[in-house]
Amino acid sequence: MLSRRSLLRTAGLGAGVLSSGRLGRGERPRPAVGHLLRPRRGAFTFVSTPDFFNGDVADLSVLPTWDGGANSVNSSWETAIDTCLGAVAAHRPDAVFVAGDLVEGHWNIDSDDRRLFGKVSQGSDPVSLAGCRSAITAAGDVYYGYYRRLFADRGLRLYPALGDHEILDDRFAEDVDDRWSPSGHLTEGPHAGEPDNRWHLVPHAKEVWARHFTRTSGGGHRFSNRPRGSAAEDTAYAVDLGPHLTLVTVDVFRHHPGGVEMGLDQVQLAWLRDTVRTAKRAGRVVIVQGHAPLVRPVRTFSTGGLHVSGGEHSALYRALADTGADFYFCGEVHDTTVVAGRGRGPIQISHGSVFRAAFNYLVGQVHADGTTHLDYYEIPMLTASREEGLWASDRRKQQRTEIRYGEPVLAGRLVVKGGRILQRSGKLGVYLPFFDTQQYDGNLATVTYRMPRAPH
Repeated sequence: MLSRRSLLRTAGLGAGVLSSGRLGRGERPRPAVGHLLRPRRGAFTFVSTPDFFNGDVADLSVLPTWDGGANSVNSSWETAIDTCLGAVAAHRPDAVFVAGDLVEGHWNIDSDDRRLFGKVSQGSDPVSLAGCRSAITAAGDVYYGYYRRLFADRGLRLYPALGDHEILDDRFAEDVDDRWSPSGHLTEGPHAGEPDNRWHLVPHAKEVWARHFTRTSGGGHRFSNRPRGSAAEDTAYAVDLGPHLTLVTVDVFRHHPGGVEMGLDQVQLAWLRDTVRTAKRAGRVVIVQGHAPLVRPVRTFSTGGLHVSGGEHSALYRALADTGADFYFCGEVHDTTVVAGRGRGPIQISHGSVFRAAFNYLVGQVHADGTTHLDYYEIPMLTASREEGLWASDRRKQQRTEIRYGEPVLAGRLVVKGGRILQRSGKLGVYLPFFDTQQYDGNLATVTYRMPRAPH
């Protein structure tokens, strides 16, 4: 068992090292060794871990422009990745879902002027935009290529969704629908008035993501079931997984002349309704994954707080409720909460985190009778350097030079059948915001990990 004493001992509390091992009062950790949710005959097993990495991770030395400077991966990170993806692979999942934010994605910025991906600027003129599009393509090739290989090399089938970091990340605005401005300048916050060309680059950023995850090397489509004729045709898809589960991945970033709205266009929305209805008529469990939460409040950790506009009154939520979708999986908030659907609404599970601070994942099994068994695991970070030497094109987004993860801890359980919750415990239990003791503490610079309660 990982006791508080052993966590502090293995953390090696020394100069320049942050401890991430702290037990909350009355909390009993439960290492997952011997408690892994193993595949069962007739069941489909999946893992879901949104926001993995939420940072730029890859070996840049493969670039023809490599200058021998700081890299975006090192041996410490490779070991940490192997620890965490090894824990995922130990469940022998048939599929892995990642609901967005695979990368940092500030690829229209080059703080150090290294020009590894080419020359960029934040101007909205044709020359500046052409340079940024070229850089986004080059960066996507190396970062998305590395990401895909991490899963493929471990025999893990990856099904990602698009997040805000795949479209250059949002910037502060009170209204979540105003965070990509077509004005060519930041409109709110301490940097208001500075040049900003992200809105102009969103379509290209989506296209680059699609080349790696939804299109074939020959330019064809990997998924036949998609919203044809929609702007999201390359960024939304549905797939039947095994005999009893359908995964529907939606693009919740609607690019339009006035900005980027958090929601779906009408073509994608109609496709979603038809797809979920068809799956439910066939008696299948339906999981819809999109990057941003629909329902709040939820636990949060160092997040910009993107969410689908309108929440339970949004067209997306109504579509899921009307058609009987079972679950809505999302990320963005970097911590984990289950919100039970009201009436016929789906069960929302926000989860995942920023890899340089925390790692968690959900293991699910869908059975022939429609029962869905979900176990939730957290892996505590044992040590993390104060130094941030892992390179990113935006200097403000460089990551910790060294990190080290421990063993997975079983931190929650949820069992659902026919929309009814039969069992829930631990961090997948009822969330009471004013009495909660299980959310992550701290921030991306000084996260303090709180060991979760063991589920009953």
